[in-house]
Amino acid sequence: MNRVESRKSLDKKFSDQQRDVDTQDSVSTSSSTTSVVDELSQLRASLLGRLYINHIKTIPLARNLVIWLWRNCYPKYLHYRAFIFNRQNNRSKPLITLKEFAKTQETSVIKILNAEVIETPAPKVFPAKHRNLLVAPHDRYRFPEVFITTIKNATIYGGTNLTLVDSGVICHDLYNFKSDYTSEELHHRVIINHKKNSVRWMLQDKSPQNAPKVASFIDACAPNYAHWLTEVLPRIAVFCSVGELSEIPIVVNTGLHKNIMESLYLIAKNREIITLPIGAALIVDELYCTSVAGYVPFERRSKKVISNSHGLFSRQAFQMFKGQINSQRHALVKEGDLPRKIYIRRNSGIRKVTNSTQVERFLQAQGYTIVEPEKMNFLQQVQLFSHAEFVIGSSGAALANLIFCPKNAKIVILIGKYPDTSYWYWQNIACASGNVIRYIFGKITTTNVGIHADFEIDLDDLASALDGAD
Repeated sequence: MNRVESRKSLDKKFSDQQRDVDTQDSVSTSSSTTSVVDELSQLRASLLGRLYINHIKTIPLARNLVIWLWRNCYPKYLHYRAFIFNRQNNRSKPLITLKEFAKTQETSVIKILNAEVIETPAPKVFPAKHRNLLVAPHDRYRFPEVFITTIKNATIYGGTNLTLVDSGVICHDLYNFKSDYTSEELHHRVIINHKKNSVRWMLQDKSPQNAPKVASFIDACAPNYAHWLTEVLPRIAVFCSVGELSEIPIVVNTGLHKNIMESLYLIAKNREIITLPIGAALIVDELYCTSVAGYVPFERRSKKVISNSHGLFSRQAFQMFKGQINSQRHALVKEGDLPRKIYIRRNSGIRKVTNSTQVERFLQAQGYTIVEPEKMNFLQQVQLFSHAEFVIGSSGAALANLIFCPKNAKIVILIGKYPDTSYWYWQNIACASGNVIRYIFGKITTTNVGIHADFEIDLDDLASALDGAD
């Protein structure tokens, strides 16, 4: 396999990356192998793309128009172009859920976790007058059983967890394409017709590799730390819990950050790991597929959809992978030296707390320690959150570490006040981890309105949220 990385090369890269842990961002990615050019990335890097990002994106009407054109008009152009020039390879294929495929094809199924019900009470909100923004998608949800099955003669591609077979394209069981817009569509790797429940495959690899047996954990959102920690890694832990499958190699995305790879190594141990670049195909004689263990839609297909999922997660899968990690964790810092109260400083360029200096001063006076998880390796983050009894931070990938918090930890999340936000996302993660959260709604302060807008936190609201939490 000359376009995929082996465990030996990954080990060397991981060792090299560990030396500069303080200078890397915990959710960024870098690719070291040849990959298909990403049209969206190419457009962003162009003169037109830079003009949009630097000058037009902050204008709401113009931004909405560009997004609409990219999501609705450009795919039609790709559709007709493929129809004319590559009709045979780009025919629409039916979408089939993994459970449906296993049933109709009578494949062997290993059930690992039973279905379970997760209670999701409404989180407390500060100020309370904004509680009406919390439109509850459910009071509880039923997470399906988690199982492993095999697929004969399957093809997987870097950059998507969709799997090609002769009868169609296999997707996981929690996808609802009528309401869920996927990363694959945004990057034009596929064109999904949610009305016909079909997909047109846009990726083409003229020289695919072959493998006899592998387990695929490719995911379009895997490079994001939160998606990896709550959706991909739990599935890997479920698969690795089956001893008789210990010789099956694992396939993941190319270019995952060192902290993500560290977490993978802790779960996979000495198992062979293969990385697959975006757009590269791997034809597999026998593909092992683990059913969904956590899922949140990438985006809503339409703002008109109000019943979309805010994310569903398996409590048992969380417990399984945390147990596997804790069994190998060694003391990095004396437990007595770890802070009980932490505030997560967000250094990203979006969703910033505009009065963060005042917020930090206020919290430090209350005994909170300011932490920057992106400057820590994975195990350091696990240890920090495992001993934190009070956690405060603005919405961002680092908050996914709340799954390591002890039961009944007090978790306060700072978030912008915006109606289309999936507010149950963090609550659903917390509930699957034995905790609940409190929200403090901040006032949007930038012209770039939306779920990624910057916001300001009222210190009186912060004081009210902490009252009784301590």
